Amino acid sequence: MSDGQQVLILGGGLAGLSFAIALATEAPALDITLLEAHSFRSGTPNPMDTRSSALNLHSVELLERWDLWSSLTSHTGAIGDIHVSHRGHFGSALMTAEELDVPALGYVVENHELGGALLARAEELGVTVRAPVRCVALEAGVEKPCVQTDDGERLTADLVLLAAGVAEEWFEGLGIGVEERPAGSHAVVFNASFPGVQQGRAFERFTPHGPLAVLPLPSLGRSEQRFNVVWSVSDTEIETLGNLESEAFISAFQKAFGWRLGRVSDVGQRSQWPLVRLIASEQYRSGFLLVGNAAHTLHPVAGQGLNLSLREAGLLASELAIAVREGQPVGQLGSLKRYLEQAANEQHFITRSTDLLATLFNRRGPLLDTPRNLSLALLDLVPAARARVANLGTGQRSARNALG
Repeated sequence: MSDGQQVLILGGGLAGLSFAIALATEAPALDITLLEAHSFRSGTPNPMDTRSSALNLHSVELLERWDLWSSLTSHTGAIGDIHVSHRGHFGSALMTAEELDVPALGYVVENHELGGALLARAEELGVTVRAPVRCVALEAGVEKPCVQTDDGERLTADLVLLAAGVAEEWFEGLGIGVEERPAGSHAVVFNASFPGVQQGRAFERFTPHGPLAVLPLPSLGRSEQRFNVVWSVSDTEIETLGNLESEAFISAFQKAFGWRLGRVSDVGQRSQWPLVRLIASEQYRSGFLLVGNAAHTLHPVAGQGLNLSLREAGLLASELAIAVREGQPVGQLGSLKRYLEQAANEQHFITRSTDLLATLFNRRGPLLDTPRNLSLALLDLVPAARARVANLGTGQRSARNALG
């Protein structure tokens, strides 16, 4: 059974494509098909109207291994340092790549650039990509897992990866429960521009509305600095903020962020969604494996969702490569047990650190203001503490010891 085993991936987003590339690179004998419910976009998007992802250094290592990074470097904004502050309070800290002796703390890439590079690389590696194809039902308990499409086609595979986010009707059919934990807040995401030359500095600003992450994007040769902004605001404030006209929204953003970069020149299209932690009761059942956001959702405060998916893609590819070499069925629990253990450890570590940050910097009141400000002051004064926190974001393996 070492050759010709089939893997079917449902979902052609960043996570689904990453898993396809990882498997095709590490286990090229696998026959991989990816189904996406929507057509892939084409054309050139407005540079002010795109969403972005922050890639840590471990993710960059994986993209290099998959022969992808070289096609992305000209489309990324390097984070040379991160300024962390609390609006209206004394605490602040500056974490730098120089202190860690790394070229950058991370890189910001627009999702349309990353998605296009992933799609091209997947097809180059021989992954069969079909879009649009909508899956309407999953069948477990048969010899092999089976997927039914909306046109009546039934597709079987040795292993099916569910990478299309949380589809509760699919999970119910497999007997997998989903627990919802609302965060009581929304994320508002947009691109913003400021005058001047891009310096590669990111900002994490804690405001009365919630955390505000401002991440550097490549300049595109313009005389303005572009940034991707992720702003967490409470459920009670989102309606007011979301309904503001452009000028009023720019004013609210300027007030929350401050004047470190000067006057806001422009703000692009805004998108928003409620922040809800979704936790699946299990991630494997009868040849179906949950990956990406189907397996875990994280608060965006630390920007670790995609990085966790990329790490898991690398782990799964390594385990399935072993199974293929040893002639073991890739869809059976024996071939996936080690991956499931490793993924659970990674998810626990990242979830715990992300939830800690979200709790510390989302909640308000004088009882939290003082320890929050003291923590930022400590980071600014103690290089070892700064390095430890920075390592959490860069994805360095040594950071695993930071939380015990």
